[in-house]
Amino acid sequence: MILTTKLKYMAFACMLGVALTGCGSNSDSSSEPVKGEVTVEKSVSALIQSAQGTALSDVEITIAGQTFKTDVNGLAAFKVNLPQSTNSVVVRLSRAGFINQSVLVNVKDLAHITANLLSIKQSVAVSNIEDAQIIESDYSHAQITIPANAFVLPNGQPATGPVTVEFSPWDIQSADLNAMPANGEAIDAQGNRTNLISAGMITATFKNAAGDHLQLAKGQTADIQMDLPLTSINNQALAIGSKIPMWHFDEAKGLWVEEGEGQVIASQTSSTGLAVHATVSHFSTWNWDFKFDNGGKVFVQCKSATVTVPCHVTAQVKLDDGSSFTKVNSIPSEGSTVINMPSDGSILWTAKDESGTLIGEKTSGTTGTVIIDLGTPTTDNFVKCVTAEKKAVACSGDFNGIAFTVPAEGGRIISGLKNATNLTWTAASARYEQGAAVYQATGSVTSALKGPVTITLRETTKLFDQYKVSLRCNSSEAVPSYCTVNLTGNYYSYSAGSNVEQPSFYKQYRLPLNQRISVYLPIPPQSQVDWAWVSADGVLEKGNLQKLDYWSSESIYEDNQIQFDFDQVEWCDATMNNVELDSNNPPKDSIPMCWVPT
Repeated sequence: MILTTKLKYMAFACMLGVALTGCGSNSDSSSEPVKGEVTVEKSVSALIQSAQGTALSDVEITIAGQTFKTDVNGLAAFKVNLPQSTNSVVVRLSRAGFINQSVLVNVKDLAHITANLLSIKQSVAVSNIEDAQIIESDYSHAQITIPANAFVLPNGQPATGPVTVEFSPWDIQSADLNAMPANGEAIDAQGNRTNLISAGMITATFKNAAGDHLQLAKGQTADIQMDLPLTSINNQALAIGSKIPMWHFDEAKGLWVEEGEGQVIASQTSSTGLAVHATVSHFSTWNWDFKFDNGGKVFVQCKSATVTVPCHVTAQVKLDDGSSFTKVNSIPSEGSTVINMPSDGSILWTAKDESGTLIGEKTSGTTGTVIIDLGTPTTDNFVKCVTAEKKAVACSGDFNGIAFTVPAEGGRIISGLKNATNLTWTAASARYEQGAAVYQATGSVTSALKGPVTITLRETTKLFDQYKVSLRCNSSEAVPSYCTVNLTGNYYSYSAGSNVEQPSFYKQYRLPLNQRISVYLPIPPQSQVDWAWVSADGVLEKGNLQKLDYWSSESIYEDNQIQFDFDQVEWCDATMNNVELDSNNPPKDSIPMCWVPT
């Protein structure tokens, strides 16, 4: 998507850019001015928000080695010195509790910056990073599978011991995409600039107790996967085996970079029966994306009363097949023509003026003219969450149906909510680990339309337990290189003189062969239950052929190593699954069917 003034279009070479990412050179021109070099001073204003629109304070904005911070309203105004020859700079944004963001900006467009940041969704404690294991998120059934001794410290030495994984699967059907890094602008494998539309995205950072950022060692890889919530992206149907280009976000360049290819796989945990999977050689934010280039265009402008004003706009673009992308831009008072829009679909526009105090919203088609009327907010609250012990914590939730996220320090939330006499706030902390279980704190409060709001998270709920087991698939087959393991189980606990059976759980994993991999099942410690049962089946697949093996235990605490030996199993024909057979005329195939109903 590109922004152009109403009077003229930018050159064709810029047609895949955006106001924030600019055109100009692809080189990273973010270095500090060299002593003695002629410099110019540029005035910059910025508005930084969460993906849900909360004003974010204390966001560090770094340009050419110079760092500035936003105020309580998410605003910053400053002057930055740049070498006179600079065409573009990388603007880097960071704040504790949020995923880093950066954008490549043309210097001539540097006067106004706007961006949204996504809060880190979950922190996962890993006791021994040197172990082969699957790290799971509570969101989108996302998984990271790492081999043994995979990570190194910044100095190249092997990483061992406890590590915290900041794990954030992005929900491509929600406001998460409002924080799409670099506005989705990318460099493909041929070095061409393009725009992206996402089928799934995962951010993961690995930190040890000293705060060192760990990376995969040279030659090591890891597998990542998450649910695919749609069966079509950019009106392109997806099915098992579909290939999707992979892109990683390069913070130093402020752009996505194409690297490798992912694929669609089967998943029994996904609502569509599909997941996306890829093998990666390093960690940052990884994206399963298609290129998006289209000829649609919309002219957009903001007005306050009858006066046109500059504004900061978030455009949530939704295609007819349900896939979507978002662009975040600063719009001049004369308006801009937004190009590279879909032929069909809808756009939800949300806007704030440069002061961050006037707001507007409008839904439109993907062609024509859009005028966003800005007005005074009807609600204006500074919101923060505290625990029952009065400790300030980050939280997310909604008020009167409107989603919000605030950091531990709190944040200003304004809206144009109509026909409300008070606000009902519900909120939850991030999920956190304590002992061998995962918990979450929740709370609610009613407030006036304006003024401070403190939500006390009084209720603490244990979401699930974590019991460590190991999985292994043995096979001498060269193809495939992985197996699929499906686990089900439940347990009984003794309470008030009667056995209470807990709901069954289901887990699915994709494992590399001939490696013992640690995973965690949602069952309590043995001291808290009377009986636990787990059943597992392992599958090797090669085209229409399968090898099936089974495992079960009624004493998982004594037998927590689940293993399949596929060399002891014959291939069977999966195309015969669930086929009704004539017992008087059985098939004469040499390969037996995998399963025959009785």
